[in-house]
Amino acid sequence: MVTVLPPAVAGIFLAGPMAAIMSTIDSQLIKASATMLKDLYLNYINPADADFDAVEKKLPTLSLWVTGIFSALVFVAAIHPPDMIIWLNLVAFGGLQAVFLWPLVLGLYWNHATAEGAIASMVCGAGSYLLLAVTKPDMGDMQAIVPSLIIGLLAFFYVSQCQKYRVKHR
Repeated sequence: MVTVLPPAVAGIFLAGPMAAIMSTIDSQLIKASATMLKDLYLNYINPADADFDAVEKKLPTLSLWVTGIFSALVFVAAIHPPDMIIWLNLVAFGGLQAVFLWPLVLGLYWNHATAEGAIASMVCGAGSYLLLAVTKPDMGDMQAIVPSLIIGLLAFFYVSQCQKYRVKHR
């Protein structure tokens, strides 16, 4: 964007994704600290702390400390991100696409879609994506998501058509 747009316009276009990233990270930090405090601390670490007033006084301070610790860990990870985080992120988003794209799109817009076809698409898409992501066969420059989406689509069509034929010929 910086090379094709004037600096002010590029700044405006880059501000949107940065705001989305910041919003997501701060929500995840708050959720992580709340989970740590309410699920772990109150239920397992200090369940005997049944005095509601004492707990109400401790939680803001504990929440501040836990959020600060998580923020420091995220900051350190952002300065020197390990390669595995990037790989896990790519595999997770690719897996989500392989599993949910066709059931979502065809389930909404194709009149002959069946639940069995959607399940077959999810299983075949996830299985093929994981297999291709782990074994990394030589597919030229093609990513594992491309054949996985094709396999998921074919599974959806085939199983839905078989299900339609089975229901029609009962």
